[in-house]
Amino acid sequence: MTTLKFALLLSMLFQIVATILAISLIRRTRFNISWILISCAFILMALRRLFEFSGFFWESKLFPKDEINGWIGVLISVFVFVGVIFIKKIFNLQDEIEKLREENEKKILSAVINTEEKSRQRFARELHDGMGPVLSSIKMTLSAVNKENLTPMNLKIIETAHSAASHSIVTLKEIANNMSPHLLTNYGLKQALNTLATQLFSQKNIGYEFDFQIDEKRLSDEMNINFYRIISELMNNSFIHANPQKVYLEIKEKDTYINVRYLDDGKGFEYEPGNEKYSDRGMGMNNIFSRVKSLNGHYSIVTAPENGFLIEFFFPLNKTNNEKN
Repeated sequence: MTTLKFALLLSMLFQIVATILAISLIRRTRFNISWILISCAFILMALRRLFEFSGFFWESKLFPKDEINGWIGVLISVFVFVGVIFIKKIFNLQDEIEKLREENEKKILSAVINTEEKSRQRFARELHDGMGPVLSSIKMTLSAVNKENLTPMNLKIIETAHSAASHSIVTLKEIANNMSPHLLTNYGLKQALNTLATQLFSQKNIGYEFDFQIDEKRLSDEMNINFYRIISELMNNSFIHANPQKVYLEIKEKDTYINVRYLDDGKGFEYEPGNEKYSDRGMGMNNIFSRVKSLNGHYSIVTAPENGFLIEFFFPLNKTNNEKN
């Protein structure tokens, strides 16, 4: 009996401390109704323990203990039940807030990417329209020089300068086209990627195969440019880092989503699923992941040292259709 008394006393003390803590937190919850109800339940539980403990020392004739305990138990059940209902509403509200936060995050990310793309286009236009004519003028001026009266040394200087001007014009066009690919706008994604692959992979005799099974008219402008940027970044990674013999790209439309598979048989690398910190590799993978996220897409990667590289993307088509309508 003494052990039971001690246990009830300890239980009552714990209950009182829990009640005090619950009441002290009411202000921090900004008097939320659910926490007030839970606090009331704690108060009643502490009161119930007090009645139970007092029964060991005296028997009250004014209040029937069993009846009081019963009503206190009923009130505790009511307060807890109603409080849990309100808490459930709070959790539902938190879920809605989290959903809105994710949607806003994607909208902000999409806006940042679109702004970056517009800046690229503007810079490419200024570069092409500003520097292009200057370099062409230099080339024409060098071409107009009378070479008959020049010494061999000066003739060589003129020819070198003329060649440098020609190379500069070609390089300028390549830079401008990479920043704002006119082929993508004029001829579509497949032609733009084929042209880029030919220019890039021919330098190292890298073979490539593209399989397009999609109606490009269903792609929004946002998806078009993001697909181009993602795949061109992957091709550039293969060219610089992987040293492959062959690159394979597949883009297919499957029911409500677009499936993009890119693989090379190059060096590969150590990959940890869930670890998206690739900034130390200089591979631009974080940019790819940001573009994928802005399109509500998902991806999976399979790679290992000396075992090639495979990345697969899944992009929902409902986003595209909404933008087209």
